[in-house]
Amino acid sequence: MKKLLSGLVLLNALVFGAPLAHADNGPDNLLTKSEFAERARKAEALAERVKRVNAYQAQVKKLQFNSGEWERRGPAVQIPELDANAAGAALALLIGGGLVLVDRRKRQARAATAV
Repeated sequence: MKKLLSGLVLLNALVFGAPLAHADNGPDNLLTKSEFAERARKAEALAERVKRVNAYQAQVKKLQFNSGEWERRGPAVQIPELDANAAGAALALLIGGGLVLVDRRKRQARAATAV
């Protein structure tokens, strides 16, 4: 895109001639402080718009249109997976821990009634 624009500018300069620029230091070409401040304010506003457009374009690049919905692209978040093979072991630990706690309470209840 940049090469295309550069080529068009060069073609324009060759066809229509180079733009004439001359430096005349006469009092007619000097800017007043208020005019300079106004141009500076406009330049800052334009720079701020360009920043916002670039930020918006960066956000759009992170989105992807997939089957009718926008999805976020980028680094994948690591989500722990539930392993189906470990479900049996987890259930056995849960039941065994519950039985140990029940047995401990029974022993504590017997010891309390025996005293």
